[in-house]
Amino acid sequence: MWEIDLAKDAYDELKTYFRLFDPLHNREEEIFTKLGYIDVQFLAPRIKAETMMTVGLMDTVCPPSSQFAAYNKIQGEEVRSCFYPDFGHEGLPGVNDKIFKFMAGL
Repeated sequence: MWEIDLAKDAYDELKTYFRLFDPLHNREEEIFTKLGYIDVQFLAPRIKAETMMTVGLMDTVCPPSSQFAAYNKIQGEEVRSCFYPDFGHEGLPGVNDKIFKFMAGL
């Protein structure tokens, strides 16, 4: 029914880069190695504060699989989540109120 990894739009820039500048993927390993340095999942363990994360489970730009990879590595004492099953990379209804309430409670 649901496909969790909906990464269809997440890597458009990479496809464009390879099409325009490296059509034979001669530098593919180098490019992906460098991209690994800035992957948010590797920065997430540095988060020590209370955290709230909202996820649109139909997001094709920031796929849930990549968001969960980061979420699971956050080291804060309290990590909250709010999932929107039918939403993608868009404004999420009621999320601003949830954020304000969360921030007010800190």
